[in-house]
Amino acid sequence: MNLASVRGLAFLVVLWTIRGAAAACPSDDPAAVAKLFYADHAEFSSEDPAKIKEIITQRFFDALDREHKCAQGQICALEADPWMDAQDGKIGKPVEFATVNNSGIEATVSMTYPFILEKTPRQQRVTLLLQRDTPKSCWLLNDLVGPHGDSLVRTIEKWFREYGDAL
Repeated sequence: MNLASVRGLAFLVVLWTIRGAAAACPSDDPAAVAKLFYADHAEFSSEDPAKIKEIITQRFFDALDREHKCAQGQICALEADPWMDAQDGKIGKPVEFATVNNSGIEATVSMTYPFILEKTPRQQRVTLLLQRDTPKSCWLLNDLVGPHGDSLVRTIEKWFREYGDAL
């Protein structure tokens, strides 16, 4: 193989790598990423967080992993569905996502939906916090702030600081 062929092959490998890295991100739009997360992982808080490790931050993973390991057959930090801040009820339609702010490496997405518990649904809002290392990296879910304004990550971390040693 001559030098020109080697350079040409190296160039193609670099292009393929760049294209592959860009294709790995589901979207550059934080609202679209949040919507996809909800669509694919609505039950994330009761499932093994290893399933979503690649699409959440390390801090979020650590909190969910600790909760998951603790919650095998018992109640730990989470006593309610984090999307609703409730044990009962359901999320109605339409569920809407909108980017509230986006600095390029941190974004806030608002998720609004009708909360159905009684005959008259009421609108509720969840805030999804996303971040990434660089403006070219994929968005990762960093935290979820429920309808009552509580950070899911901080709630789990606080519970384990207060009660985790007793387990």
